[in-house]
This record gives sequence, structure tokens and C-alpha cells, in this order.
Amino acid sequence: MLKRPIYSSLLVFSLLIPGVSVAADDAHEIETISTGHRFTEGPLWYNNQLWFSDIPNTTVYTWSPDGTTEVAVRPSGQANGLALDNDQRLLMAQHSTRRIARLNDDGSQTALASSYQGNRLNSPNDLTVAADGSIYFTDPPFAIAEEDNELGFAGVFKISATGELSLLDDALELPNGIALSPDQTTLYVNDAYQWIIYAYDLGPNGVSNKRTFARLEGTYDQGMDGISVASDGTLYVAGPEGIYTYAADGELLEIIELPDFTSNVAVVETDSRVLYVTNQTEVLRIKLNK
Repeated sequence: MLKRPIYSSLLVFSLLIPGVSVAADDAHEIETISTGHRFTEGPLWYNNQLWFSDIPNTTVYTWSPDGTTEVAVRPSGQANGLALDNDQRLLMAQHSTRRIARLNDDGSQTALASSYQGNRLNSPNDLTVAADGSIYFTDPPFAIAEEDNELGFAGVFKISATGELSLLDDALELPNGIALSPDQTTLYVNDAYQWIIYAYDLGPNGVSNKRTFARLEGTYDQGMDGISVASDGTLYVAGPEGIYTYAADGELLEIIELPDFTSNVAVVETDSRVLYVTNQTEVLRIKLNK
């Protein structure tokens, strides 16, 4: 039996009934909005649509509030994490092509980073974009065979606004989710199967003051995955039992418990706060009734 983490007394648990909108203790309404995929990832809210990737199907989809799901990019290079650059162009962390790529207006793709010091990247996993145009991404070897690992480490990297690739950290075992604080002074990265979220101070010369922001107790079959940060600094983290909610000081506030493999999350703030969650073969919408 797997060990369960030590939960805060503030927890409210939510249980998904597939395909049905449900409310749990009046805390959250959970709805399945797209089904029939193989492994979903990379939720990104843009232009009143949810963009998300299906890695094995090497496709990026869009979901619209009218309920339609359409192909946006195919082939996607087995894209995982998605983001927008400062010109509102789609960026993709691609597994099969082992690169960070940009989708151009004409549908072509441009590689922004594919190697470091002459060695191919592993399988870029997730990425986030800073206000100055810098791209931060994680590069674990999840999608390559051991003999194809040219780097010899899993890295956290930065692509500067001028296109220069630099290594920020090579000491994490399997870096995965990555996000920035609202004021752009802190970079968050989780080490998936150490179940640790690290925080770094972010400056013009890179990162410093690496520290543990949060850690789960025990071990699990699933790792920690994507991270999304709200405007008030609240972190929403995809983890082994669902979505883990952390205050900006690292206090665990809540776990929204979900079945299957919860891979990533995007927080959208309009009149209320909504989470879009990629949950293996499905995509979920969770309304947070605050």
C-alpha cells in the first residue's frame, strides 16, 4: 500500500464521476470537457480556448467553450508542455524531436533549442515564459532510451530573449513542472519522483538561493508534474493524488483529489478562478467556488 502525505486540516477532497459535473462539499465543481485521448498534457488558455497536447497522438488540440475539440497542430513532435511567447506564438516542449519549438504563422515550426554544448537535449518536458521574453524549461530523459541520453544529466535551462541557451541546474533527478511567481522573482521547479518543489531566486545572471518550497511525505506510483501560479501567488501543482494547492509561503492548503494520472494544470482567472486539468485520457474543468 502506498503511503499518503500528511494533509493540512484545511483540506477539502473532491471526487470525479467521469463525464458528470459534480460538486464536493460546495467547494468545487468538476466537469469532464474532452475525452477519448491517449495521454493529455500542456493545458494553456489562449484566445478564449484551451490548448492542450496529446503526446502519443503527436497532436495539439483546442477546446472551445461551445464544447468542440479540434486539431490545432499535427504532427506536434509529441509536444508536452505548451506556452506562449511574448508575441503570442505557440511554444512547444517536444519529446520526439527533442527540442523547444515555435509554431510560426504559416504553420511551420522553428527550433529554439535542441542541443547543449554539442549534445542533443533529452526530451524537453515543460516550459514557462518570462516578461522579458526568456524561456525556462525542464529536460528530463522521460521519453528517450538510456543509450540515447547524450547530456548525461537532466537539466533546467534558460533560453534568453536573444536565443542563448544556458544551464541553470543539473542536480535534479527528474525536473518536470516549471513556473514563475507573479512578480517574476522566483522560479519554481519540481523534481518529479523526489516529490519536491524547489524555488530559486531569479536574477539577470541566472538563479540563486535554491531551496525546498514544498515536499510530499512518503512515496507514490506517480510523480509531481505541471505547475500553474495564480495572480496572488497560489501554486496549483499536478501530483500523485490530484491537484495540490500551496500558499505563496509553501503551506499546503488543499488537495483536490482526482483519479488516474493528473499530469498538468492551468489556472484561469476571470470572474472566478477555474482550473483546467489534463488527466490522462481526459481534460477536466474545475470551478473553484471561493
